[in-house]
Amino acid sequence: MTLDELEHLEQTVMEMVVQALTDYRDQAITIFREETDLPQDIAEDVTREALEAMGVSGISERLYGKVDYKKAIYAFLPDAQPVALMLDAKAEKANGDRTATIQMSQTSMMVRMRRSGSSMEESGRLDRVIERGDKKLCVVTLIAKYVYEEHEQSQQLRRIIVACIPNGLLQDKYNPTVDDTIWLAGRNAPTLGEDFRVRLSYARLRCKADWRVREINLSWNSNTPRSWPNWCLRSMRRSRRYWPTARPRKTGSVHPPNI
Repeated sequence: MTLDELEHLEQTVMEMVVQALTDYRDQAITIFREETDLPQDIAEDVTREALEAMGVSGISERLYGKVDYKKAIYAFLPDAQPVALMLDAKAEKANGDRTATIQMSQTSMMVRMRRSGSSMEESGRLDRVIERGDKKLCVVTLIAKYVYEEHEQSQQLRRIIVACIPNGLLQDKYNPTVDDTIWLAGRNAPTLGEDFRVRLSYARLRCKADWRVREINLSWNSNTPRSWPNWCLRSMRRSRRYWPTARPRKTGSVHPPNI
């Protein structure tokens, strides 16, 4: 499989997960509002139920890993391609909606970045390809982030953001150097001996490949997943090079393209 074919495979699996969560969004809103469990537990349940409700072409192989939903499946391109789907669910309040924190066991990439002014490299501990008998399953890693607000005795689901972390075979495209990176410093304290964590930057990842970050539409009367979240539009307004064909309003202000 070429690198272009690998990316196409990742995008196909990404679209499948986005569609499953889109179909299940009404139930997700209700579950967050009515459940009394911890938001993280609710997020994990919703993710699993959404995939089960849609149904996938499963492969009878057991997968291991520190992610919430892991399943061997077939993706059709149109030929059947075996995939190790690694889908992690995260629930956070609104101030955590620009990044996703992961452990090194949840990526197959080498994390190259600067932290506190120093260059660093940390190897991901997830396999790039998992072999089961005569099958080679390409690992596709996704994160579903459920952004919520606390409201009296319940949680109000505000956003669902899905991101696809590149397979480590795509290292040279997405994180070739410490200065060309999709990562931010994680929420761990090295001085206290805590396990290394890193934050995936949605904005940086989208600059590499827009399709890798999608927001599920929770409010529009449409089945089309929302592609441009508010934080991205604000970023676009600050840099018109992303939409050079946009025309200013009569007042002199600018506006994003129709999406």
